[in-house]
Amino acid sequence: MKTFALLLLFCFGTSESPASSVQMPVPDEKLEQPGGSNLIIDWITIHLQTIRSVKLPYHHFRQLAYTGVALYESIAAGDKNYKSFVGQLNGYQSPAFLSGTGNICWPASANAAIADMLRYFYPQDQESMRFDSLENAWKQRLLKEGNSESAVAEGEKYGSQVALAVIEWSKSDGNDKANDAYSVPHGLGLWEPTPPGFKPPINPYLGNTRTIVNGSIDNSIPLPPPLFSTQPGSDFYKMNQEVFLISQHLDEDEKAIALFWDDSPDGQTLTAPGHWESILRTLLSDQNTSLIEGARLYAGLFITMNDAAIGCFKAKYKYNQIRPVTYIRKYMDHKDWDPLITTPPHPEYPAAHAAISMAGAKILTKMLGDNVSFSDNTYSYRGYKAHHFNSIEEAGRQAGMSRLYGGIHYRNSIEAGFSQGETIADNISNKLVFKNQIERGRNSDK
Repeated sequence: MKTFALLLLFCFGTSESPASSVQMPVPDEKLEQPGGSNLIIDWITIHLQTIRSVKLPYHHFRQLAYTGVALYESIAAGDKNYKSFVGQLNGYQSPAFLSGTGNICWPASANAAIADMLRYFYPQDQESMRFDSLENAWKQRLLKEGNSESAVAEGEKYGSQVALAVIEWSKSDGNDKANDAYSVPHGLGLWEPTPPGFKPPINPYLGNTRTIVNGSIDNSIPLPPPLFSTQPGSDFYKMNQEVFLISQHLDEDEKAIALFWDDSPDGQTLTAPGHWESILRTLLSDQNTSLIEGARLYAGLFITMNDAAIGCFKAKYKYNQIRPVTYIRKYMDHKDWDPLITTPPHPEYPAAHAAISMAGAKILTKMLGDNVSFSDNTYSYRGYKAHHFNSIEEAGRQAGMSRLYGGIHYRNSIEAGFSQGETIADNISNKLVFKNQIERGRNSDK
């Protein structure tokens, strides 16, 4: 691990100027310096490696959301233009033991906050060593840049105190009950375990989990899906017929889209949260964002996606709709039919990829603006070509439509997911305030 740390230091580069000659800017200038989010980019890279090596119960939205809260809170007090989350999030309060902010290296605070959060979520020895190594590499870089040892130490103390408070707050959200014992309802048109594994449903009580933003999922539950029917010509039959016919005539682009957004938590992908974390890394790099802006985007994205997951699963278990593979095999006499990608073990309506991806895409668009083009190269390690998008919402829409091409969702479910995700993003944008002032030319207080 020492070798790993040295390699990190070499890759990061260090200041050649002696410490005494470095003119340290005031905290908000330091936090708003372009390129400051390189610290976040490095932590994202480490986390993506961790996702591939450590199996968690399905999704990482919750871990990313709480890490984002700690990251942002660890530096918000250092910049007068930014507003604390205290009083804005659902039950989150400032820790009573929080130290003063007089002599703090704010990047050191961010560094310690992320490290402590990831060590909490991934307590395995191998991962802790990896986090320790990156944390120390950034500490050494900050010292070489001219920050005093006392300022770095105070920053580390402050960031760790914030992380501890966020961790304690997270323990009361009810997520530990998301997979409590659940009796699967039975009846025509209701969800049944799906091939190939016929696994029991996951996260049946995720919808009861405390949202991070109070009221974020209000008025977001979609209207009921079409009435179940096995009659040819009925709306429900036509939905399944479309899924089947598309599966028989997939072109290469549609197949590539389905595979690119598969994100199944099978140890090969980065999962859906990791895929969007990878997209965020690209955006931070492309935009050359500052540390405080990077923290704002990180927190805003994953708070929104976390709450969208809660809202989506609340709707899923409200309606308990049958999956295409069950209907097509049982009622359309295609007993050997399989979708292109594996159907996840939870009810069909609404589509989670559509709801959560569109929520994330919408909030990022509100924060960065329209027409932010980028190339998503998340799965280059799997040999998949990069997908270029002219806007972030275009990526969110492709993520949702991929589930139709993959054979695991109806078009109606995807459209309902898009609508739900947009509503949740709007709710959060209207409630969560990041900035204390209006930037020239852009409303950037959200």
